[in-house]
Amino acid sequence: MALSTETLKTGGRGTGFRGTRKAAARGTAPAAGNGNRKRNRILLGATGVAGLGLTMEAVSRAGLVHSDFLPPFSTVLGEAVLIWGREDFRADVLSTIGSYLLGMGLSALIAIPLGVLFGLSERVYRASRAVVELIRPIPPVALIPLVVLVFGNGLEMKLVIVVFAAVWPILFNTMYGVHDVDKQGKEMARSFGVSPAGVIRRVVLPGAAPFIATGIRVSSSIALIVVITVELIAGGAEGIGAFIARTRATGTEVELVYAGTLMAGVLGLSLNMILNSAERRWFGWQSTKGA
Repeated sequence: MALSTETLKTGGRGTGFRGTRKAAARGTAPAAGNGNRKRNRILLGATGVAGLGLTMEAVSRAGLVHSDFLPPFSTVLGEAVLIWGREDFRADVLSTIGSYLLGMGLSALIAIPLGVLFGLSERVYRASRAVVELIRPIPPVALIPLVVLVFGNGLEMKLVIVVFAAVWPILFNTMYGVHDVDKQGKEMARSFGVSPAGVIRRVVLPGAAPFIATGIRVSSSIALIVVITVELIAGGAEGIGAFIARTRATGTEVELVYAGTLMAGVLGLSLNMILNSAERRWFGWQSTKGA
């Protein structure tokens, strides 16, 4: 009997250890898979950029396109590094980032409350739907002449156009997120005596947060594109777009035009990576759930 008991104890320990190892392996497998996918995405992206740079270099060096119109990529890359030594370029970058951040902040402050209101009240949405559908299709760039007449070429002009462009993805994603919140959860909160404002704060907004984050990420790209476009078109504005317009006007600094354009792309890529990382960190459970 003693031998049998000892054997059972030993077998129990062995089985438990093997079970723990299997559980740990199952737990680390998704993390390893996510890491591999991330590395593959980075590698593919870097390969695409390198391929574009090599193509641009070969076309320019071979004389297929004159270097006055398409300088070698190595020259552009060198200018993109040296350009940070210019005080006017650094000021333009800060102006673009400041306009982008202010525009995104104002868009969120406007769109999230309206999205919650439209999502909770069908009557309010139907009453304002005609106005929304009338204004939404207007291209933001088409507003530049009107806004310049009203606000001039300063920061206010950029903010008005950026907010107009960036507000819609946040608004509609918030509204759809509020619609998607579990009705039973809201009813349960009300049954416990939670006020309507408390239901919005404790149930509706947390439930709609992944949708709002997606709307902000989509609006981020739109906002940066519109900021640089407005700076490029509207004379007198500061920013990366204005820097590109000034260097293009000289006609002798083509490399700087390409370098400024490259830096605009790097800025957009950096902002998108930051927002993607934040969304995966805070709302990764949502994508896992969907999968």
